Amino acid sequence: MKVDEKVLEAFNIASVARKNAYANHSKVKVGAAMKIKGSDKIYAGCNVELIVNGISTCAERNTIGQVITDQGVFELEFVLVCSNTEPALYPCGVCLQSMSEFCDRELPIYIANKEGVIAQTKFGDLLTHQYSSLPQVLPE
Repeated sequence: MKVDEKVLEAFNIASVARKNAYANHSKVKVGAAMKIKGSDKIYAGCNVELIVNGISTCAERNTIGQVITDQGVFELEFVLVCSNTEPALYPCGVCLQSMSEFCDRELPIYIANKEGVIAQTKFGDLLTHQYSSLPQVLPE
């Protein structure tokens, strides 16, 4: 798949992050890269898989934490997810819900394996009914 220079840079950054993933149990390593609007910087994170799986964190959520730590509130320009699996992994529902705080439905999401970027989709195609605000509570 042909991608522009910034997406290729994000792939390279996510690949390095993926190699650093802590996944001693499943051996599934994931790196994520996110570009935010108004900046040329690309942020990265990897999955951290702990023995108690419920406290493990995905690469995408770790990357969001990196961006917030550095920039505060932000808006995503694109996301790239790179895994060492076949098929390549897409963001999970929890990560998509987390991203929904920082993007619109048109956000490009690139999917990659160890060899390169293999697919592109839109956020709104993956998470069709995200919580976008607290629901209105109706009277009894």
